[in-house]
Amino acid sequence: MKKSLIALAVLGSVAGAAQAQSSVTLYGLVDIYAARIKSGPVGAQASTSVINSGGLAQSRFGLQGSEDLGGGLKAVFKLEQGFDSSNGTVLQTGTAFNRQSWVGLEGGFGLVQIGNVFAALDDTFYIGSPLFDSFVFNPGSANYSLNGNQPVMSVYNYAFIKNNAIKYTTPNIGGFVASVSHSLKESNAANATNQTDFSVMYANGPLSVALAYEQINNGGVITPGTDQKYTYATAAYDLGVVVLRGAVGSTRQVLATKTNDYQVGVDFPLSSALTLSTGFASSSDKDGSGTKRSGIAVGATYALSKRTLAYAALNSSKREVSGATTDKFSFIGAGLQHKF
Repeated sequence: MKKSLIALAVLGSVAGAAQAQSSVTLYGLVDIYAARIKSGPVGAQASTSVINSGGLAQSRFGLQGSEDLGGGLKAVFKLEQGFDSSNGTVLQTGTAFNRQSWVGLEGGFGLVQIGNVFAALDDTFYIGSPLFDSFVFNPGSANYSLNGNQPVMSVYNYAFIKNNAIKYTTPNIGGFVASVSHSLKESNAANATNQTDFSVMYANGPLSVALAYEQINNGGVITPGTDQKYTYATAAYDLGVVVLRGAVGSTRQVLATKTNDYQVGVDFPLSSALTLSTGFASSSDKDGSGTKRSGIAVGATYALSKRTLAYAALNSSKREVSGATTDKFSFIGAGLQHKF
């Protein structure tokens, strides 16, 4: 009887220890905004009112967890799905976890992820991006092109989520972190592509800087069968009273044979709850067409709590060809975000 009690106690402690070594967390955010948008060719612009999802960040939910394997080694995973909070639908039909779905190992060597991962270039993009790194409000992301969905900052066309990929991130060494990701084409089709990304980041005290490169083999938009390439450098410096942000990028075979772009911004923390942000973005195509794009935006966030945020922003952008404005875009909106 005593031996049975002792065995049960031992089994109970082992089960408790195993449970303590593993963890799974449900997380997410819901972000929705209302806006008035005016866009189109000069002299023929149309206005519309919308309620959309993802003003500051894409609405999402996910599961993440880890298991302690001993010796400083952990098994880790993440499953994350984006959704449209304005109508409850998934962002990508037919997917269960379109944003991330990977498993990996983490330890003193860094982190290895296998599956559907964020490309290494995406790790750097937020640093110099004004307007709280919002894709909707950022001055470089206005959808005003006659061809549709062509932003001011051509670097926004990079492929930031990759399926069938492996990614390695180094540990933080004196403020330096490097990452590389590679996705397989998994096909012999003529239009099949694979993608490789590299990034190096440094963050120490008030300074954050990064350099990233992405190449999509056989992914050229301008000349099919050529390689689509992106180079991106970004930085931010916290002066205490303001945070300065900026980035420069270069693309090939995307909107034009080559496009150069840049963006600058300033964040003004006005109180512990209220932050104002403003930014400017510009890009120009180097294909002889004389096409240029520029945008300016201003916005603010107000923290209602640690998990709930109210925000508002306005954006004005234009496209020019040979010095003449051909298209305009203006946007004013406000929204609410809640994290859980």
